[in-house]
Amino acid sequence: METLTLLFNLAVILFVVTTMLSMGFGLRLSQIIEPLKDPLLIAVMIVTNFVLIPLAVLAVVWVVPVDEGTKIGLLILSLSAGAPFTPKLAEIAKGDTALATAVMLLLMVATVLILPFGLPILLGGEVSVDSLSIAKSLVVMMIVPLAIALWVRAKFEHFAQRAKGYMVKTSNLMLLAIIVLMSILNGKDIMAVFGYDMVALLLFLVAALLIGYMSGGKEGQHRVVASLSAGQRNISAALVVAAQNFDDPKVSIIIIAVSIIGLVVLLLTARRFAK
Repeated sequence: METLTLLFNLAVILFVVTTMLSMGFGLRLSQIIEPLKDPLLIAVMIVTNFVLIPLAVLAVVWVVPVDEGTKIGLLILSLSAGAPFTPKLAEIAKGDTALATAVMLLLMVATVLILPFGLPILLGGEVSVDSLSIAKSLVVMMIVPLAIALWVRAKFEHFAQRAKGYMVKTSNLMLLAIIVLMSILNGKDIMAVFGYDMVALLLFLVAALLIGYMSGGKEGQHRVVASLSAGQRNISAALVVAAQNFDDPKVSIIIIAVSIIGLVVLLLTARRFAK
């Protein structure tokens, strides 16, 4: 079991790093900078993803009787924004992919800055969390690979385009490995993600989508991007925090469950937006 646990932690690290590299290899800085010149957009996205959604999760876990592992998993997710899959969802929704990319990177950087210090506040001192360790892990495994990939994209575009395909395949393979290893290590616990856990999980996803949509203003494209950005949480960042700071396997199980079920919900939502 120790070997499988080691493999699981390694798969998480490789998933995060290759996801960041694949994203950076496909982007230019100009795509990111232009939409971020709107200070109102920045303020709305920050408040939506790091104030309103965490408050919604606190309400959910207060109303729905879930165990501590589920509660912690959902709270970690509530502070984990800026998912690499968001631009793809925007594309499926026939939305503004450049805006989605800019918002994704804004929220990713904000996650690195806010998650390590916001999580202990949300947990109310019930669980000890090493904030500086979390921040260091997120910077090393997310921001550094992304910055390197953006630099490579700017200097060696042809190489970056080829490398992106390999990174996407590796990222997908590592996500599959995470799911398989999690199933082997905690199969019974995963099967138990029904009942109140499932209710809390679905309420969290629906609340995030609605909060994002309502905060998007009157502009249709902004609403689409805001809703999908809020609903698609940063599973990479959440798994880093869960794997390195919590011994309870239920924390990671809930995060994986949200990633699987959330993907289905978000794809259906994106297709609905497209119509």
